[in-house]
Amino acid sequence: MASKKKKKIKKSAPKKAKPNKATKAVKLNKPAKGPKKKVLKHEAKKEGLHAVFLGLGSNVGDREEFIEQAIFLLGKASGIKVRKKSTSYETDAEGVGDQPPFLNAAVQIETSLSPHKLLAVTQDIETALGREREVEWGPRTIDLDILLYDDEIVSDDKLQIPHPLLHERTFVLKPLAEIAPEAIHPILERTIQELYDEKKLETGGRYDDELPGFKEIKGSAVDDFERW
Repeated sequence: MASKKKKKIKKSAPKKAKPNKATKAVKLNKPAKGPKKKVLKHEAKKEGLHAVFLGLGSNVGDREEFIEQAIFLLGKASGIKVRKKSTSYETDAEGVGDQPPFLNAAVQIETSLSPHKLLAVTQDIETALGREREVEWGPRTIDLDILLYDDEIVSDDKLQIPHPLLHERTFVLKPLAEIAPEAIHPILERTIQELYDEKKLETGGRYDDELPGFKEIKGSAVDDFERW
């Protein structure tokens, strides 16, 4: 009789193994949902869409035309889509000697280009529009600066992102705050609006029209390219 009992115990072991297989199946199904989310994130990155903000400036010739031409050429470049343009603002020149006042603006673009490839495109546009680099901080037909690229930080001999003088320049912060007030400076961890408000106080101006050398150009209001 004892031997029969032992046989029953041996037969019951495989029966207990069935729920174990079911349990294993459930455990395998749970993590299977995880990879699906990762795939979606990977696909979003694979699209290569980066939110980038550029600063534009001109103090030679038809300044507004040069800015508009630069934006037009940006939109024609492969891998770039212009999303927003700020109002253009006239400001006193900062740099070498007596210069005509600048027109300054900011644009938001969406791009699949890497920071350095985007830099090459902006420099090609500057060259195409007659930018000369004989004098540092001198007069220029067009100036294109990468201000922010997602929340990335880049620092090498050719490129620095965020722009190293972004938080120091009211003429850059003003138009940028107009189209991206909640954008965050990845190093200072402050919003653009906060940096602009702080800079205004340092300058001694409470309102925009009280800032020295600041003038809004009529007819060049903010443009939301997404509606097109």
